[in-house]
Amino acid sequence: MEGKAKPDAVGRRIKRIREARGMSQHALAKAAGITQAMLSQVESGARNGRTLRLEAVMRLAFALQVGLGELTGSVVDFEDERVAAALASVGA
Repeated sequence: MEGKAKPDAVGRRIKRIREARGMSQHALAKAAGITQAMLSQVESGARNGRTLRLEAVMRLAFALQVGLGELTGSVVDFEDERVAAALASVGA
């Protein structure tokens, strides 16, 4: 029996930021011009967020009022558990 898929870092970031903004999936999907089903799949892990087209990521970033780097991980995400663990290991 297969386990439930886990969202990748992109999906986790989208969900975290969306919830911090107090937005529903429906509201974000509408603002970004994507389907709620696609957003739900990315946030739940049913679809890999890294496979989203650049246009969709740009629309999501714009709707969430964040830079592309914050969604894609090209900036340091200090709330990421791995980053926190790495910082703790070096005493930061």
